[in-house]
Amino acid sequence: MPAFESVLIVDDNRDSLALLGQLLQALGAKRVYPVASAEEALDVLEEESFSIILTDYRLGGMDGVQFLERLRQAGNVTPVLLLSGCPDQEQVIKASGHARVDFFPKPFRVAELTGAMERLLAA
Repeated sequence: MPAFESVLIVDDNRDSLALLGQLLQALGAKRVYPVASAEEALDVLEEESFSIILTDYRLGGMDGVQFLERLRQAGNVTPVLLLSGCPDQEQVIKASGHARVDFFPKPFRVAELTGAMERLLAA
C-alpha cells in the first residue's frame, strides 16, 4: 500500500486532473480528490485532510505558490508537491522556503513521481 493513500489534486486543466487521478488510483491511492482551482482546494481543506497535495504551479486565479502560502498561513502542514512544465526560478525559491514542499517538473515518469511523493512523505 502506498504511503500516499489520500491525495488532493489541484489542476485547472480537466484532462490533466482526470489523468493524474486515474494514475494515482491505479497506483493504489484509496482516496483521490480532484479540484480545478486553489480556491476550491482551500475550501475542501477546511473540512477534510489528505496524506499529500499535488498542485499545478500555473492555475487560473491563485497560482500554486500563492496556494501553498495560504495553506501554510492557515496552519496546514500537509506535504505539497508543486508540479510545473515551465518553472519560474523565483517561485521555485519561494516554494522551497516552506517545509514539506517539493517542486517537480512536468512531464514526468510515473516512477519519478511516486518516488518524489514517497520522499516528501518521509521527510
